[in-house]
Amino acid sequence: MEIINAHVHLIEIEAMAQKYQDFSLSGGISVLQDIVATLPLLSPEMLIQQMDEAGIAKSVLYAVDAPIVYSSNEYVKSLCDRFPDRFIGFASVNPNDPTAVDTLEKAVKGFGLKGLKLHPPLQNFFPNDKAFYPLYEKALELNIPIVFHVGTTPFGSLCRLSQANPLLIDDIAVDFPDLRIQLTHLGTLWHNESFMVVEKNPNVFIDTAAYLYEIKEILTPNLIDRIGPDKIIFGTDYPMPYAGTIHNIKDFVDCIGEIGLSQTTLRGIFKDNFETLLNGRQTKGKDISLAELMAEVANHSNQ
Repeated sequence: MEIINAHVHLIEIEAMAQKYQDFSLSGGISVLQDIVATLPLLSPEMLIQQMDEAGIAKSVLYAVDAPIVYSSNEYVKSLCDRFPDRFIGFASVNPNDPTAVDTLEKAVKGFGLKGLKLHPPLQNFFPNDKAFYPLYEKALELNIPIVFHVGTTPFGSLCRLSQANPLLIDDIAVDFPDLRIQLTHLGTLWHNESFMVVEKNPNVFIDTAAYLYEIKEILTPNLIDRIGPDKIIFGTDYPMPYAGTIHNIKDFVDCIGEIGLSQTTLRGIFKDNFETLLNGRQTKGKDISLAELMAEVANHSNQ
């Protein structure tokens, strides 16, 4: 079974240190405990080694124009050029930059990147602010999906959790019903709100890049049936440590495989649903007017 890891960061440490040299993280942040141990995982060769061990065919590399997870569009493009059979690149822009729309167009048309990754709390913006709607309109024009970070963001005073609320994305999904959207991390620890947004909106997906115990506890077969087995996308948030453990992609593959899902559902989570996010659905469900609905009700009543 072909598997795509749709949530990967190859962080540019030196470039990040140069661009954000004036910022620092306060002590006591849990994510810092294992951050040094993740540094060897930042090479593309190490990522590919883990991919091979886990049976991963391709990984989606996110550019992110923000501290902690910084990676430029140029860097992601260079890695995709080096390993075209293994990597798919998603762009990022700073939404607060007045050139954001033009930067996105260049990343897609000039660099061949296939989507847009935004991190509202690290990039300090409220995603449902209509000031950013031109960016979403451009993504729709370019026919690319947008990935929004939602849920827990363990970076202390560097960010605000209010900007990671998945309910903010519901506004975007309503105003842009044809824009394909991916939420991250199962929304943890805002998973119930995230699942509501995914269940409600046909154009919203969610990835599995959460801690292993969270996946086992909340991604149950009943939940999958409720929000739709075609709405869940496999991702691991490589190379981020989780619960004191150094990142191992195979652990996430095994975890999903142990939930007890059908082969059809597994194929969807591991590959098909991401391809739907990337390319759109072959056929969309038929809209139904209230008049048509009432006619159906009357027809059944007369039978």
